[in-house]
Amino acid sequence: MKVASTNDVLAKVAINKSLLKEYSNSEYSRIVYMGDNSEFQIQIFNPYSYTFGVDITIDNKSLGNRLIVKPGERIWLERYFTEARKFKFSTYEVSGTSREVKEAIAKNGEIELKFYREDEPIKISSIFHPLYSQKVYYDDYNYNLQGTSTCTTNYTNCNLELTSCAKDISCKPRSMTSYKSDAETFSFGPKTIETGRVEKGGYSNQKFETMNISFEYFVFHTETIKILPESQKPIQKSDLQKQYCSNCGRKLNPKYKFCPYCGFKVDMCPNQKTYVLEKCPNCGRNVRSTMDVCPHCGEILR
Repeated sequence: MKVASTNDVLAKVAINKSLLKEYSNSEYSRIVYMGDNSEFQIQIFNPYSYTFGVDITIDNKSLGNRLIVKPGERIWLERYFTEARKFKFSTYEVSGTSREVKEAIAKNGEIELKFYREDEPIKISSIFHPLYSQKVYYDDYNYNLQGTSTCTTNYTNCNLELTSCAKDISCKPRSMTSYKSDAETFSFGPKTIETGRVEKGGYSNQKFETMNISFEYFVFHTETIKILPESQKPIQKSDLQKQYCSNCGRKLNPKYKFCPYCGFKVDMCPNQKTYVLEKCPNCGRNVRSTMDVCPHCGEILR
């Protein structure tokens, strides 16, 4: 019997049931990249001998219901629970790199999954009394444990510590040198950042059924997957010599006769020869080495 581990990967992101390669950086351990208006699925697999439930939050918004996954079951979730519309990643651009902008888009494209084990009531003991008999079950015991929680007390103490800590912080005026440094930072004007959120895509035929199952109160496993626009994808050596569609710019398999993304005929593409992907010196997004002007920000490249 497989034992749950914090290192287990129970959920992955896919397009057309093809799992996307995951990357990582200093901020997120699991990142996938998508193009604009990409419809996708969330694959969830249960490798354990017990049923679990999954609470899913996308863009900091809960889907509203708990998904039930039975032992050995693999589910390709492609739609919202409350509406038969598919998940679609839609990108847009924001101006500036200020703290306020970064905080506003921090949860964009973030998928958080919390897993709960099925609650199986277990008889603990039987208590006998001369006048009556009463059985104590696991459900009653669990309820009593929750009633004695000290979460509120800890939270209050934490606030008190933060308040006292804040009083010790001394605010010193910054020197003119630091102000000059800030001015130099913004001398080139605001840059644009491409970000994306999960919107409602096409209609889905996926159906659900309602089941009456109770789950444990505590989360036994949590996973977070971040979706970022393809423009933020780092260039790797394996991507430098690839064939791309001249119509939509997506990477192609040399065996394809038609582009699987836009339907453009490959032998009509004038760029059958390979070219190199570069970074725009102004916006940092991927551009082809054959381009004279960046299509994203208008920077003159050559």
